[in-house]
Amino acid sequence: MDITILKGILTGVILSLPFGPVGVYCMELTIVEGRWKGYITALGMVTIDMVYSAVALLFLSSVKDYVIKYENCLSLFIGIFLIIISLRKLLSKIELKELDVDFKSMLQNYLTGFGFAIVNISSILIIATVFAFLRILDNTNTLASIETLLGVGIGGSGLWFFTTYLISHFRRLFGREKLIKIIKFANGIIFILALFVVLYSIRQIMN
Repeated sequence: MDITILKGILTGVILSLPFGPVGVYCMELTIVEGRWKGYITALGMVTIDMVYSAVALLFLSSVKDYVIKYENCLSLFIGIFLIIISLRKLLSKIELKELDVDFKSMLQNYLTGFGFAIVNISSILIIATVFAFLRILDNTNTLASIETLLGVGIGGSGLWFFTTYLISHFRRLFGREKLIKIIKFANGIIFILALFVVLYSIRQIMN
């Protein structure tokens, strides 16, 4: 296998590490509504990672100033959106369920993950940083770019396949009450992180 694909896979894995608010949301969805709901939603995010990776490879110099200029406004929007979602879930009753995954529900979950990720345009800079560290930007011919994007897709989708499998396995081991507490705790973390993002973004905009 070409080393460029391996670098792309590593980039996809790094971008899909489930530590951010959207990653936590996918993990929660896996617990509440089953493995495939969470995985399909994550695939929407992986798709955007591939799109933004293409932007970083082809147009980084053109969009860099634009991303930096509007980064705080976009972060503020994302933070407010996540505050609303996490607060609603903290105040609502959680019911664990396993729904049948039909085409309509698959499309809805995919578009949800897609929408979550597309507004986070500042991730282009994160991708560019990873590319620079792995020296991917040193070789941006057409074949290398395609291999990189393919690797990002394989790495991201592969990591989320493993992550959702692992979570669904633990879902069967834990009792209902413990899982609900975990979900509430996760939403509490999202709320705190989103509140921090909102306050930081407002401060940066005012300055």
